[in-house]
Amino acid sequence: MIKFIVTLLILLTLIIILKKRDFFFDKSIQNIDGDLDRFERKYPIECKLFNEIIDRKNKDLERQCYYKCEENDIVRVDTSIEYICQPFIIEER
Repeated sequence: MIKFIVTLLILLTLIIILKKRDFFFDKSIQNIDGDLDRFERKYPIECKLFNEIIDRKNKDLERQCYYKCEENDIVRVDTSIEYICQPFIIEER
């Protein structure tokens, strides 16, 4: 009987240790709306320059560089008028 109780205690201890190591945890989180979202890996993506706007009326304004990363994903970068727009940028998505 004592062997059975000791074995049971050892088994329960092992289960508790494994649960704390994220071994049995689901890799999902709950967002504000209550939906479950999977962890997403971020990866670098190249965004190419497709538009550059400079307001010649006011020389103190910034230069606006527009980059297209994906079909409907556009990134705007404002730089000083002294710097040119780079032909591409790397964004993490």
